[in-house]
Amino acid sequence: MTARSTDATETTPLVPQHCRHCSVQQPCPVPRIQGDRVAELQLKEHSFRAGDVLEVQGSTSTAIRIIKSGATLLRRESRYGDHQSIGVFGRGTVIGSFGLLGRPNPVTQIGILDGRYCELPAAALRRSGLLEDPVFLGHLSEAMALAIESHCNWYQLSSGDSVARQLAGALLHLSDLQSSLRVRLPKQTILADLLGTTRESITRAFARLEKEGNVSRHGRYYCDLNLPQLAQTIKAPNPPLPQ
Repeated sequence: MTARSTDATETTPLVPQHCRHCSVQQPCPVPRIQGDRVAELQLKEHSFRAGDVLEVQGSTSTAIRIIKSGATLLRRESRYGDHQSIGVFGRGTVIGSFGLLGRPNPVTQIGILDGRYCELPAAALRRSGLLEDPVFLGHLSEAMALAIESHCNWYQLSSGDSVARQLAGALLHLSDLQSSLRVRLPKQTILADLLGTTRESITRAFARLEKEGNVSRHGRYYCDLNLPQLAQTIKAPNPPLPQ
């Protein structure tokens, strides 16, 4: 997967009224800001494409970003030099918050589904005094906790003991992120990278899930999920090994 810079993405200044109609109000800390303070925070909306880099591990973010749509892959390099894709974030996730603590990003975030995010500069937050406001900090802490919970959800659902079961869990997680049973899919090479397997194995796993009635494909990049069937698939015990 080739990563790109986000320097060329479309940028749109936002007004407070826009936030009131946003689809990610629940986890986002911005709608909780009272009065006219939002207009002073230089909040902007950006688009990103699959392959764009939103954050780089080891750098310190100068803004927090709230993913409105699309999805990002989390990639981490260990201190021993190996790289691994370790999760997926999506709609409503707040990223870049480590920068508010003066800490470097623990992962690189790469777009895997085209989308948009809102960007709130850390300098503007400091000037506004919101970083000393216990109410705003409470909402921000809640958003950070939801990001950790989402990552735990990915790990649990995608840790099956076969590629088909791992893929089933990954599809359930994508469904949660998109709040839809019709799931927009990343490329199969990306799914293979996330699940530590090959593209061919992903193709076979999709065919098996479709044959068993777990999913119904719609072109290359969408599929409908049979939620009860998928839930049984990830919980079903493996057949015993032949003696």
